[in-house]
Amino acid sequence: MNIGELVTVKTMEKNTLEKHTPYSAEIRLFSCVQQGDIDSLLMQIKNLDSLIVMGKMSDNELMQHKYMAVSTITLATRYAIQGGLNESKAYDFSDRVIEKIDSLTDKNEVLMCLGIEILKLTQDVKKNKKQPEFSPHIRNCIKYINENLCKRISVSAVAEHCGISADYLSQIFKREIGENLSAYILRQKLEKAKSLLMNGKTQKEICDEIGFSSQSYFVTAFRRIYNMTPSDYLKMTRSQKY
Repeated sequence: MNIGELVTVKTMEKNTLEKHTPYSAEIRLFSCVQQGDIDSLLMQIKNLDSLIVMGKMSDNELMQHKYMAVSTITLATRYAIQGGLNESKAYDFSDRVIEKIDSLTDKNEVLMCLGIEILKLTQDVKKNKKQPEFSPHIRNCIKYINENLCKRISVSAVAEHCGISADYLSQIFKREIGENLSAYILRQKLEKAKSLLMNGKTQKEICDEIGFSSQSYFVTAFRRIYNMTPSDYLKMTRSQKY
């Protein structure tokens, strides 16, 4: 199934009451890329009611579609990196696709290209989560974290699983990933929590399912990372329908 076959694009003319496709819709869509969740990505696209509304960026309809596609690929690439995809690989992907979009001569070809490439990017993120492109210790570490998000995970427990000391694991993790291991564990848990929130789970259920010690700690951590509470996030993502 191709995203390009599921949606059409409408330009929002100036001085009209029409609104852009809401920000909350973008968050739900790009979060699927970040999680490598192909099924949810297609579901979110279907829920767009087959229409994306964007501001007018060009009088030329083909260029209007190209600008939309380039901005979408740029955002998707950043979410893919947040999802663990290697930066060099992600940016190479972005450069290649943008160059390809620039060469197209038909707006429908642009949409088809965008759909195919977004799916490929999401598949790459999914594949990377199963087999990250890092050293064996870090691959083992990330695999363990991904498979145990519903448990309480400590740095020492991960290190024991990897068969090395906590200090050494923390050192090489920071060097290869660019983030503290404890911060990475928390962020992965919170990304999982965001998905559970959108699937109707309560904060208590999420704390029980992901292994947070208390709801207050969960809310505090969520606010610190995303600058909003879980309730605020849920309101934002559900405030407008596609």
